[in-house]
Amino acid sequence: MVLSSLRRTMLRGVSYMAGGVSVLGVGQAAKLRWQYECPDEPTGRRHGHAGAAFQGKPLKLLFVGDSIAVGVGAKVAAPLQAACAARLANLQRRPVEWRTIAANGADVRELNQLLDAPGAPSGEAQVIDLGFDIAVVLCGVNDGKKFFVGRWPSHFREDLTTLCNTLRKAAPHGVITVPNLLGHVEAPLFQLWPMCHLVDVLFDQFESQKMALAEKGAVRCWLLEPGARKVLSTDQKLWSGDGIHPSAEGYRKIGEWLATHLAQMRPHVE
Repeated sequence: MVLSSLRRTMLRGVSYMAGGVSVLGVGQAAKLRWQYECPDEPTGRRHGHAGAAFQGKPLKLLFVGDSIAVGVGAKVAAPLQAACAARLANLQRRPVEWRTIAANGADVRELNQLLDAPGAPSGEAQVIDLGFDIAVVLCGVNDGKKFFVGRWPSHFREDLTTLCNTLRKAAPHGVITVPNLLGHVEAPLFQLWPMCHLVDVLFDQFESQKMALAEKGAVRCWLLEPGARKVLSTDQKLWSGDGIHPSAEGYRKIGEWLATHLAQMRPHVE
């Protein structure tokens, strides 16, 4: 009886502590959400070519995304795309043409609106042709933030399905990829205690929706193997001063990592 009573007391104590940590974490996350100031958007072109020394019809990449696709945190726009295209061209020994449709802070619902009326806020020429061999959709973090206003993971999956359907109409034979970058895992600002424990749980719920779509064959998605090294470490040189977005070096590493996966795909190319 004494041991049972002691066990119940300990379990209640642990529950109270967990609840207290959760409340503190939610409060901390909410405070950062409203106080966070995003860095200025980098200047430069959001489309380009790579592999000019190679022969053949260019492989067409289309990047659709949020601040990661914009390149926030770097000095030059779209460093991830440029690094990805350069590595992919070398791996496949063929030219690569890449274009970007992106908006800083956009969730998937807003990205789909951009696909309906694509244009770059920086004043670049509009991306009229949505045709692609491989489309890379960089999303999830901003949708996770909408959790605070009642936007659930199920809503994210519905919105992502709509976006992928829009892309599929533009390129019936193209490959649509939704990589699970897990940018929050090592981002310095997200490692603050106790928020760090809630960040993993919250964003994993949204990231898992990508895998759910992949299991249905709608998109291609991949996860890091258990025990594998993360795409980015906590090394400060890989992160910008805001503690959330990668630095130019961080973007380069992500782009090259992404290219190794894209190189394994076999899109239909005439």
